[in-house]
Amino acid sequence: MSDVAVNDSPESKKAVFRRLVEIYAVGDLSALDQLIAPNYIGHASAGDRDLEGFRQSIKYFHNLFVYGKDSFEVNDQFVEGEKVATRMTAHVKMRATGEPVTLIGINIARIVDGKLVEEWNTWEQLQVPKSQERG
Repeated sequence: MSDVAVNDSPESKKAVFRRLVEIYAVGDLSALDQLIAPNYIGHASAGDRDLEGFRQSIKYFHNLFVYGKDSFEVNDQFVEGEKVATRMTAHVKMRATGEPVTLIGINIARIVDGKLVEEWNTWEQLQVPKSQERG
């Protein structure tokens, strides 16, 4: 089997996305170039972003939350053509207070030749930290 065929298999596409999740959790910005295409575009509620915008997003969320290597749990993944749909849970802590927070996310990633080219994602907080509850 050729390298391209391996990169285009459903399992390889899932593995690319899971590796991206690992990179995100540890905040390894230099490793992103290995898995994200130069023409990457991400569609998020904050607006569209390029690779530099993705890096800035990681920095922002790492300033807000404390992540561990195993913070992300991939609950479901489905592959259809170039797209990988992933349902995830993130277990993090508020950096300012140390309070635990659980987030749930849905991501649809378009992966071509072993690289993320485009994605759509959304995250939602399940548990509001006590310091943010309205009284």
